[in-house]
Amino acid sequence: MKIKFTAMLLAAALMAGMLTSCGESAPGTVSTAPSSTASSKASAVKTVSSAASSQPADRAYASQTALDVSIGPEPQSLDPAYSTGADTDAYCAATFEGLYKIDESGNVVLGQAEKAVSSKDKKTWTFTLRQDAKWSDGKSVTANDFVYAWQRNILLQNAEKKELFAYIQNGTAILNGTQTDVKALGVTAKDAHTLQVTLAAPCDFFSQLLVQPIFMPLREDVVSKQNWSRSPDTFVCNGPMKLTQWNIKSNITFERSTTYYNQAAVKAQKLNCTLAEDDNSRLSAYDNNECEFAYPLPVQYYARIRERGDLNAAQTATTVCLQFNTKNAALSDVQVRKALSLAIDRDALAVSTTGMRFTAASAFVPTGFADAGGKGDFRAKGGSFYEVTAETYPESAQRAETLLEQVGYANGKGFPEVTITVPISTLYSTVANAVAGMWKAKLGINCKVEQQPYSTYLDNCRKGNVQVTLGSLTAAYRDPAAILDKFTSGSGCNITGWSDSAFTKQMGKSYQSSTASAARFQALHAAETRLVEEAPATPLFYMPTISLRNPKVNGIFTAKNGITYFAYANTFSG
Repeated sequence: MKIKFTAMLLAAALMAGMLTSCGESAPGTVSTAPSSTASSKASAVKTVSSAASSQPADRAYASQTALDVSIGPEPQSLDPAYSTGADTDAYCAATFEGLYKIDESGNVVLGQAEKAVSSKDKKTWTFTLRQDAKWSDGKSVTANDFVYAWQRNILLQNAEKKELFAYIQNGTAILNGTQTDVKALGVTAKDAHTLQVTLAAPCDFFSQLLVQPIFMPLREDVVSKQNWSRSPDTFVCNGPMKLTQWNIKSNITFERSTTYYNQAAVKAQKLNCTLAEDDNSRLSAYDNNECEFAYPLPVQYYARIRERGDLNAAQTATTVCLQFNTKNAALSDVQVRKALSLAIDRDALAVSTTGMRFTAASAFVPTGFADAGGKGDFRAKGGSFYEVTAETYPESAQRAETLLEQVGYANGKGFPEVTITVPISTLYSTVANAVAGMWKAKLGINCKVEQQPYSTYLDNCRKGNVQVTLGSLTAAYRDPAAILDKFTSGSGCNITGWSDSAFTKQMGKSYQSSTASAARFQALHAAETRLVEEAPATPLFYMPTISLRNPKVNGIFTAKNGITYFAYANTFSG
């Protein structure tokens, strides 16, 4: 029987998920609050906050843990370079490890590297790899495996998060094509166990970047095999777990790797991931005790979520937003895009539409990110760009109507029907339908919502076969650029077709400047302002990552970078 908890405790958990500025992580760490456990007889418990916690004195761990989870649909690949969402990020975190990793306490610590030394100017880093770092087939992990992976991934057309290479020397030039020699990328194998990385500028959050899948090592002899990442027979990894089974559209199973250097830290013996396209199926599996962990959850459930005590509200910085295809004839006009943005009641979306107390988005970057020199809050200094209250919405809607009239579409007359395309998700479809209703009521524009299986949705987004899309942007590292860089032309998250020289220039300045400098943050504020001015996308609301976890399971956590870690999971035997 699921545990009850009060509305007050839920509200506190969600506020903690939003207001991360009260506990900003130090560079190189991902801070997470301890999680709670409770008896099923409790009338109210603290919200599980998605961090690893220590064993309670009166409970004992089971000797072995076989964990069942349901976190997503059939993935296209388990290749770290193509990790496209929270589900595949979690699979990569279980099977691969970079120079740094997230430990069971939620901190960024050395992983495949046993030593990291920086030059005096903090631009050159020398990593000494662990002598006992092994691939799952027993071969040693070498510095060349990192060099190969990075040089490969930066050139892949559909690689996710490859915009992060902009922080590496010559990364920006390779991404934009002005440098055609990938060997110019600032990564060199000095010998088998020594890797040298040169940055474009000193970077305080460099270690946070290196836990992302795009920076995981790969073996050239393995990756050269066709479909290498879809079969246990060809899948070779270096993380705490390894792939042992993949039943198409049914389940993927991972087991503890016998070659991982720190097997004692890997509490989970087996991780079975049930594949489900829709969130109602995931919730049903959880309620029927078929899995111990599930996300995303159906939006219809949000209104009743206050009655459950197995909630996880992870403190991720996530902005839910619409993206417009700027290559579409009707949406190529910036005034049209601004009108569509102004006609949205963000307060209604954040609260009544979702049934939760999310925070309406006044800008792309949420609160919780420090400004220049680590002082103040980026959002507080940058101010608000969008009206977010019910009281100001009528005025915004009137401005939207005027803008649309100015470009020849008074009351929506003559404007073509618009389609909002979303992956199969009750949250996205519910929000998209609410937005469509607002556009019809305030602008006279007809709009329909189309749901597609995730793989189909991704393909159509990449090919530009969409008009408007809706999705979530989660910061991969603790800096405002982690949201803004998703709209650079080299980012797989940018599905707008938008490329702007002024925005590119400001983001370029941010990559070339020390991460704490005033010049860098001036560039980031200018970049966000330009993004709002051109409106290739519009933010709707901020939300934490919400999931369900069996209170008898400990050690599962979602870090602030949005990645969920299962390898440290264990169950209580009593």
